[in-house]
Amino acid sequence: MINTKIARFYVALYGILALNSVNSECEVKDLVSQCGGFCFRAIWPILDHISYHHGSGSSLSDVNRQDSQLKLDDIGRQLAAQHQIQSSLASSQGEAKKIIPKNFEKIGSGFYYIEQNQKLNWFAAGDFCRRNGAHLVSFSNITEFNDVSAKVINTNEYWLDINNLGNKGEYISSTTGNIASFLKWHWSEPSGGSSNNCVLFWNSVMYDRTCEQLTLFVCEIDV
Repeated sequence: MINTKIARFYVALYGILALNSVNSECEVKDLVSQCGGFCFRAIWPILDHISYHHGSGSSLSDVNRQDSQLKLDDIGRQLAAQHQIQSSLASSQGEAKKIIPKNFEKIGSGFYYIEQNQKLNWFAAGDFCRRNGAHLVSFSNITEFNDVSAKVINTNEYWLDINNLGNKGEYISSTTGNIASFLKWHWSEPSGGSSNNCVLFWNSVMYDRTCEQLTLFVCEIDV
């Protein structure tokens, strides 16, 4: 009985491989391990169908190739849908497991690190944030700006991610590569000086300064 089943399976497997002109070898364990048993169960009716015709003395030319191809196409769509669902779940799980570095604190709706000791130029400050999985703070609206401003020492200056190193007068977020979505200049700013290409905030308003100035900074991590 067991030998009959084994013979029946190999005949069936040979039939479907011949039907699709596939020259590579395929083992049952590959089907099970690669598809989690799903594709193997899905194609079994086709294997059974071909095996039946082969066992009854019919040649492969008697098998309805178009019908079999339609079934295989349907299986392909099911596998693609399953793969998409699994990818979405994996992505969601990865985001849920993202670890926030210990020095970052939740302020409003975001997570920020406020450097209160080490002063760096704008480039080094951005590099520090990136090495910690973050970026220089990028405010999207007045609410975010006010939330963080309330947490810093107003007598200190802090770098933002904004600069006009590319085009003078066009202030870009280094995080997004787009024009900064939120700016709150001091009434005398931007000064427009030839070397004042980077932006910081102090006492709840923004100023442009030379990027080489040593200043405290705020990092923001996306979650």
